[in-house]
Formats: sequence, structure tokens, C-alpha cells
Amino acid sequence: MADKNQIFQDRFIGPVKNIGMITLIVAIICLFIPGLYLYFFHGLIPPFWSMVSAIVAVWSFMAIMGVVEPIVYYPILGFGGTYMSFLVGNVLNLRVPVSAAAQQVVGTKEGTPEAEIVSTLSIAGSIIGGQLVMILGVLLLLPFIDTISAGGSAMKVALDQVLWALFGALGGVFLFRVPKLGIVPLGLGLIIAFIKPDLPPSIVIPPMVILSIIAARIMYKKKWVKGEGMM
Repeated sequence: MADKNQIFQDRFIGPVKNIGMITLIVAIICLFIPGLYLYFFHGLIPPFWSMVSAIVAVWSFMAIMGVVEPIVYYPILGFGGTYMSFLVGNVLNLRVPVSAAAQQVVGTKEGTPEAEIVSTLSIAGSIIGGQLVMILGVLLLLPFIDTISAGGSAMKVALDQVLWALFGALGGVFLFRVPKLGIVPLGLGLIIAFIKPDLPPSIVIPPMVILSIIAARIMYKKKWVKGEGMM
């Protein structure tokens, strides 16, 4: 087992870490290129205080989410999956469900080398497939974009429910395995739905995930649920 883990660290974790860090650094640098281009070649720059207020508004939210989200989603995404997911985006509504569903289908145990590899491959596949579908979708839907985005249209209403339907279906898979684990997330979800139903998923889901993990841990310690039934 020690040799297997060492091989996994040397041939998978090490290269993933190096490639992931380099890729993210390059991506961060590239984010500044459009602004620098507009400044140096066209002399365009926003007013100082407008820029400061925008930075403060974004960082007041992202500084917290940048710490919380990787911690919350890492157990599902794994090492390689975390690098890729936070590089390309759509972490909550696509990468997490893809990784969880793939591990569920294959039957790997969370935190194992097998789960890491399955998660990485599934997320890589979702990125490639997602880009192809997005390009095709844009080309096909471009003539109908005004109709789709029109307020009150049936298509817009349906698209607004995709994320909730996706997580509902994914949650159902796990809750059928261990129904007791659904007490806390379902209870919190109902409370939030009655008190503040218009909160965005990016604010609602991370704290619910943390509280659900804590509750699952307590249930496991008290032997209310068995470890075999959990991911």
C-alpha cells in the first residue's frame, strides 16, 4: 500500500500540482492583458474612485468565497479537479455534480487515489464536452437569443430552474442511500426557502455544505449512520 501511495504521489499529485500552479499563474496574468492593452494602446482607464469601489465590492465577496469554496468542494473535486474547476469556472453548477456522479457510478470511496483519478478524468471530460456543446449551442441559438432572453418566456423560466433540478436529482441519489443525511440540508433548505427565497446559490450552498458535513460527522460518531453508506 505504501508503494502504491508513493507512486500516486510521485506520478499524479506532483505533476498535477506543478501544472496546476503554472496554469493558474498564467491565467491570472492573462486577466490583466485586456485592461493593460486598453490603457497603453488607447489611453483608457476608469476613474480612480470608481475602480476602488469596484475592487472593494468584488473582493469583499470573493475574498471569503476564495477561501471557503475550495475547502468545501475539495472533498468531492479532489486535487486535480480543484485546479481545473477553479480555472474554467462553473464549479457549483457543473463540476461538482459531474465529479460526484462519476464517483457514484464507478463506486470509488472519497479521498482515495481511485476517487482522485475518477474525479479528474470526469471533470476534464466535462470541460472538453462543455466547450464543444457551448460552441455548438451558441451557433444554433444565436438567431433565437432575443426570444429566449425575453422576460416571462417559457424558455427563460425553464432555464432558471436547471441548477435546482440538477442538485435535486443529485441529492436524491445520495439521500436514497442514507436518508438520515438529508435531515439537515433539507431542513435548512426549507427554512431558507421560507425566510429568504431569493438568495443566490453561491451564498446558500457553501454554508449548507459545511453544516451538512458537520451534521454527517456527528451522526457517524454517534453511530446513527454507517460509514459504508456514505461516499
